Amino acid sequence: MCADVLRVLQLFMSDTAARLVLRGTLEPLRLSAETVGAAELPRVIEALEPATRHFVDPARRPQLAAQLRTLTQPAAPGKPLAPAPKAPAAGPELRATTYLVRTESDASHARLAARMMCESMGGRGFECQKVATAVSELARNQIAYAGGGTIQLTPEQAPRRLLRVRAEDQGRGIPDLERVLSGTYRSKTGMGLGLLGVKRLADRFDVRTGPNGTLVDFEVWL
Repeated sequence: MCADVLRVLQLFMSDTAARLVLRGTLEPLRLSAETVGAAELPRVIEALEPATRHFVDPARRPQLAAQLRTLTQPAAPGKPLAPAPKAPAAGPELRATTYLVRTESDASHARLAARMMCESMGGRGFECQKVATAVSELARNQIAYAGGGTIQLTPEQAPRRLLRVRAEDQGRGIPDLERVLSGTYRSKTGMGLGLLGVKRLADRFDVRTGPNGTLVDFEVWL
């Protein structure tokens, strides 16, 4: 079943993007490519549609959605489903993109988008993993402590190649910020611990926080 889903995704995006989107969709559902059957397929496809939104041109999204839905429909006897027309595969555009983070699914999409943008810029595996991990930490903190926020990804090629991440929320701020960033702060809730991890992963890091919200700005050099 997942092989059919992957084949459809590959018609609308790069192979790497298709595999990352499928994997990132299955993980929150606690499914694996080997365990997805006909009963689980509608749920997978429903979760896939918003995930693919970040990687497919808006004009082609209805075609992708329709093609995915055909996978849940039995073919007429003697008449197999017609494949979608071939189209050039393309990764995400290298431009600044902002993602709204409200749910775990949103956090997963932002993490996948960050990894894909890093790979599209020629980043190595370790560099792309750093970006994805940092974005995931920030997004989860936004959900847990600020009711959500936004993650903006900005690729830059000059004067040096890097990916800049700007995470912003309107929460109550981070108490004891200096102690959090020094590694001496211990919180019963764990608040702020992920922020120190982001600082250690980043090549440039800045954070501003107060009663009206928190802004984290960091770069990973590629």
